[in-house]
Amino acid sequence: MLNDSYYLFVEVAAQRCSQLMRGAKPKIELRAHKYSTVACAEVKQDLIPWAMATDEQLAAEIAADSADEAAGAAE
Repeated sequence: MLNDSYYLFVEVAAQRCSQLMRGAKPKIELRAHKYSTVACAEVKQDLIPWAMATDEQLAAEIAADSADEAAGAAE
């Protein structure tokens, strides 16, 4: 279950739940109708791909966002 991290499980399931609420198709058939139940089942069955970002990736993303904001302000 996501490296035995309950917090990570909840985070991935919550994001998947949001996707389902916005209209994404479920990856499994369940009798349950609640988005949260479907999302948790999908995550438990490893049907949802996920990856943890490294510190370097986060720093690069922040730098790129800052550069984009600076370029937008200059125009």
